[in-house]
Amino acid sequence: MKKYIHPIYILLAGVITAQVLFSILVYSSNISLYHNLLGIKDSGYLIVPNELVIPSLLNFTSAVCGGLFFSLTTGAGLSLITCLLIIVWRLYSCNYWILAGLFLTGVTFLFLKFHFNFPLTLVCTCIIGTVMFAALKLFPENDNNSGLLIPLISAHFAVILLIVLIWMPVINKNVFISIRDNLLLSNPVGQKINDFYYKYTLYPAESFKSLDQKLLKSCHITIDDPILNQRIQQRLTKEDYLPVKDKFKSDLSVEYRNDTLIFKRQDKTIHQCALDEFLKGSEKILELISDQSDQKQFLRKITFLSLISASPLLCYIIVHTFFMMILFFIKSKIFRITGASIACLTIFTLPAVSYYLHPPSDMNHKDISENLKSDYWQQRVSALKAISELNLLLQYLERNQLELFISSPLITERYWVAKALGNNRSTKSYQLILELLDDPQPNVVCMAMYSLGKQHQTDAENEILSRINNYDHWYVQWYAYKALKRLGWTQKR
Repeated sequence: MKKYIHPIYILLAGVITAQVLFSILVYSSNISLYHNLLGIKDSGYLIVPNELVIPSLLNFTSAVCGGLFFSLTTGAGLSLITCLLIIVWRLYSCNYWILAGLFLTGVTFLFLKFHFNFPLTLVCTCIIGTVMFAALKLFPENDNNSGLLIPLISAHFAVILLIVLIWMPVINKNVFISIRDNLLLSNPVGQKINDFYYKYTLYPAESFKSLDQKLLKSCHITIDDPILNQRIQQRLTKEDYLPVKDKFKSDLSVEYRNDTLIFKRQDKTIHQCALDEFLKGSEKILELISDQSDQKQFLRKITFLSLISASPLLCYIIVHTFFMMILFFIKSKIFRITGASIACLTIFTLPAVSYYLHPPSDMNHKDISENLKSDYWQQRVSALKAISELNLLLQYLERNQLELFISSPLITERYWVAKALGNNRSTKSYQLILELLDDPQPNVVCMAMYSLGKQHQTDAENEILSRINNYDHWYVQWYAYKALKRLGWTQKR
């Protein structure tokens, strides 16, 4: 029985190692962000996250919860690849020099792709090394059950392929929104996972964002000419590069010498350009500076790929192992594998059943009106999505329908009506958006903020500014700030 649990032991060794090390990296990022925000706040600017959230950056619990994102994505991806490599190596070679060569090649590749970022390379090396050590200990060189490997792999491949094919019609181009609407927000357990994700996801996200992806950036401007200093400051502030006092560290330093602007990060010159070039295309220059100083691009890529592949696979392997254990009374190994595979297939495809019972379709104006009155929430939500995505006005919704959607017990309905309301600039729509800003569900409030920024109502800017410092949810504040920028607002001291 233990041999069925060995793969889980090996993968968990890598995931736990990733959890510990990435939690430390996220905590380090949180501390850096904390001091950065203090400098921006001290200079008189609006900060996000606000003072209600900032203390959490010093809390190691936030780092651990944020580290969970990396351990279940990047950690899971590295662990799965390493585990598969050891299995192949056991089957075809068992030459330790080849294994050592593959390990060194992989570490060197990561070091180069991370642009010589030693801490990040060390974390990934430790994860790979831990999984290799565990796999070498738990996968014997001569396994009498090696003949079972082919049917086991075949069963896994067949089930995973079926799961992907069944979910394929459900998952559109907005894959994560589809998963959230159909798999998470449709049940209490999924809602807890959704709330946890949106509460803690910005902590790890900040740790691997490029400079232009960050919401607020601090800068030092060293230009003696006060008029020129002011012009450069205005251009930088418009792009949310906010000048801070010299006693605070900054994300970017700008100097002016010999008619040339010199941009530095961490005392290293990143880019130089003529003054006129920057004044004519400051946005493009800052994007170039961000690209040239970005050390985390490859980490973002492997994290994303792991999120859509390794994370579901890890979940599948855990569930499959669980059923292999509880089906111990089945003596035939082939039948036990088959039974566990069928159980996994059922569990992982069951949430997609409602899609096939009430599939969405391309809607014309008549279809939208009919589906809004449907007895099935999937069709009502599809109609609201159509209104939102096609940028249609809300003439399809009667006043009593709007009020029913806004007070709906279903989060997905309130979410999509909040987004659809942004297409209509009437006073009534504006008032309904304000109602949704007090919704208890953060996702709904985020969409209400998005619609408020899209409407361009006269009082929208003041409404957001009056609320942004009272929210204790970082994600909501992030949407509020984005809405302000969409309205043309710029930071002022």
